[in-house]
Amino acid sequence: MKLNFSVTQVNSPFEDTAFFVRNTYKKRSLLFDCGKIGGLTNQEVLSIYDIFISHTHIDHFYGFDRILRGSIMADKTIRIFGPPGIIRNVRGKVESYTWNLIKSYPIRLEVVELDKSMVHKHAFFKAENGFEPEYSEIAHDDIDLGDGFIFDFEFFDHRVTSAGYKLTESRHIAADKDAMAENGLKPDKWLGELKEHLAASGDPERRFTVDTVEGAKEFSSAELEGMIIRYTDPQSITFITDIAPSYDNYRKAVEFAENSTILLIEGVFMKEDILHAMEKKHLTLDLAKQIYRRSGSKFVRFFHFAPRYDRMRPAFMKRLYEGFEGNIL
Repeated sequence: MKLNFSVTQVNSPFEDTAFFVRNTYKKRSLLFDCGKIGGLTNQEVLSIYDIFISHTHIDHFYGFDRILRGSIMADKTIRIFGPPGIIRNVRGKVESYTWNLIKSYPIRLEVVELDKSMVHKHAFFKAENGFEPEYSEIAHDDIDLGDGFIFDFEFFDHRVTSAGYKLTESRHIAADKDAMAENGLKPDKWLGELKEHLAASGDPERRFTVDTVEGAKEFSSAELEGMIIRYTDPQSITFITDIAPSYDNYRKAVEFAENSTILLIEGVFMKEDILHAMEKKHLTLDLAKQIYRRSGSKFVRFFHFAPRYDRMRPAFMKRLYEGFEGNIL
């Protein structure tokens, strides 16, 4: 299976969490968490427009300063999504610096504080205003990730609220070249208009003037769709980290990650350290594997391993993959 998502774990899975993600059909890059991100190039930092933060423990958020520093003179809006409190957290970051020389800079920060009501708190921080916040609200359905992408989220217990994220492409619409040749249709402006019309679920009776080998002919949207259009199911990526090994979290994680193309999920502790996992509110490898299997996800990457296992990495990795049935990303 060809994956449309390119996923780079910025550092070792035993270190602080950050995933740099690109997609074939998305123009801009994104981050899941921004812990240790020294491995990103300046060009990669500048390509990031959306950051999805699980929670603001230091190992998941301290790389935000690098993002801000690397983008400070860029004409862009960096959008940060996070659980309750994320606006206060970002405000605390920007207020820790002195900004008297930046009012000519075009950089903007947009922060979306997620809420299960699906009406989210919203704040803008603009360099031209010295990063003084401007507050509002935004409906979930009004958030535009661009390029037809949508996202969903789920809240998990980690003694604080930890947000999981699922990003999904739009359905891909393509014209079958062989079918076009068989029907004598010539590609032109009408083909792009047809794809846009179908993507918007437009009127199936709308007429299109089409160039053919026999000259211009009219067809309905439904006729052309049946003749030449092929659909490809959208791919999705789910990110789940820092969740307690409780039944409620387990159930929600399985349902949330259902049929994901790629599942990124923490596996912090070995099974024999379950008491420590319960105390620290993290998943064990065995629970992470069960969530992967039960969710029906196609590919998985386990990460956020406890640093204590780095000293016994060969034995740990053997345990991770021993008897594993599935597809490792």
